[in-house]
Amino acid sequence: MESYTAGGKFDCLLFDIDDTLYPLSLGLNSACRENIEDYMLNKLKIEESQVPKMCLDLYKEYGTTMAGLKVLGYDFDYDDFHARVHGRLPYEKLKPDPVLRQLLLSLPQRKIIFTNSDKAHAGTVLKKLGVEDCFDGIIYFETLNPSTERDVHGRGILCKPSLESMEAAIKIAKLDPKRTVFFDDSARNIAAGKAAGFHTVVVGSSALVAEADVALESIHNIREALPELWGEEDAGEQVEAALRPAAVETTVLA
Repeated sequence: MESYTAGGKFDCLLFDIDDTLYPLSLGLNSACRENIEDYMLNKLKIEESQVPKMCLDLYKEYGTTMAGLKVLGYDFDYDDFHARVHGRLPYEKLKPDPVLRQLLLSLPQRKIIFTNSDKAHAGTVLKKLGVEDCFDGIIYFETLNPSTERDVHGRGILCKPSLESMEAAIKIAKLDPKRTVFFDDSARNIAAGKAAGFHTVVVGSSALVAEADVALESIHNIREALPELWGEEDAGEQVEAALRPAAVETTVLA
């Protein structure tokens, strides 16, 4: 595992939102998938028997189902898609997280959100968790896909896990990848982050995935696993991530 203390301090922490800042067990992921499938069936009029497999296959090939649908030529409005997919999520399951809030506020580094979701969803989740004022910036769908560049000359949707999205985030947030730690629940996103030069932390499992430097079962474990982010290189017992042959990636479709 790559040493986090080698080469000096980190000056930026890059966080995903969904299933990273809150646990997968809350069920927003499965609700999101159901809403996407409903949109494909009732809005795009895709044959019902094809929807579940198509939804998953497009996610795997293009990063998000939405991106894949656009590549296939389906005509729909991005804002309408997000409103129908995210607007009906059970946000009431998200509660203020004072532990997370205190951890974030105590971290001295610049903190940036990097999510595939739209601005409205990102804002709602951060507010529900009570951490909306804990970040120095947010990179969301509209940041990577400004309205002036959408559907121009066949330009596809820019989103994780593409290396291009990582490079765009680096440029937008003016990051030094070697001094940035990237937190995400997706094995594919972690691999792309490593390819872009980030130090990587997979969240949601104690099992290391390919290209992850550290594994956190919960974001709440960040101080125990990475005390050096607080300048506590000599703090206590070092937390070692369990090494397993492979980890099953969570399917986040939006």
